[in-house]
Amino acid sequence: MKALLKIEWIQIWRNWPIFIMAIGLPVMFFLLISASMGTNTPTNQQIIQEYLFKMTAFSMSSFALFSFPVMLKEDRSNHYLLYIEHSPLKIGQYYLAKFIRILIYFLLSIVVTFLVGIFLRGVRFSLTSVLLSGGFLLLSSLVYLAFGGLIAQISDNQKMSMVSNITFLGLAIIGGAWWPIEVFPKWLQTIAKITPTYQVNQVVIQIARKATLAKLSLLILLFYVIITTVMVLLIHRKREVV
Repeated sequence: MKALLKIEWIQIWRNWPIFIMAIGLPVMFFLLISASMGTNTPTNQQIIQEYLFKMTAFSMSSFALFSFPVMLKEDRSNHYLLYIEHSPLKIGQYYLAKFIRILIYFLLSIVVTFLVGIFLRGVRFSLTSVLLSGGFLLLSSLVYLAFGGLIAQISDNQKMSMVSNITFLGLAIIGGAWWPIEVFPKWLQTIAKITPTYQVNQVVIQIARKATLAKLSLLILLFYVIITTVMVLLIHRKREVV
């Protein structure tokens, strides 16, 4: 297991440009949008804080919907996964190492984006708020990882890339990551409210606003994770049979 983790650590350093882009782009959006707003009123402070959460989740979805499927696909293409399957290592250890790698990406997204908000935009957090918001961002974003695992089942590289892009941008736009869903037509607002992006944002924003859990949002996210994971397992089993 240590050897697998060492390999993943090496891969993190080798792919640093992807890391910079996945965090840098959301941070840039946050700085641009927040620059047009003052932080001298409680209302503006709250809006900027909520947008910070959205951009953090946006960054994490990039790792889950792009980096995760690509790394799994590459391991199949270069027969690394086949090597693992025929080695004394358990396949579960391989997936655990991948999960830990993505978890590191997620944690860095939270830390970097939060620090930018605190030091460059004066966003105020209590320690409790930081821990709760970061923790539930981490927990809620597992839904993106489940979608990334499903995307990774696409055999054609071009199709996989296309689906990743459509899913990533579609969830960000419709789910309200870039602007409030209130600007959408009523029918599109209805669709937006069932997207995982919207539900992830609701979980963290409600914690920040009211220090309470958005239980319905968590249940919807859990439903997405279960359904998507079942689909991944069924597709994987079917591929093994063939």
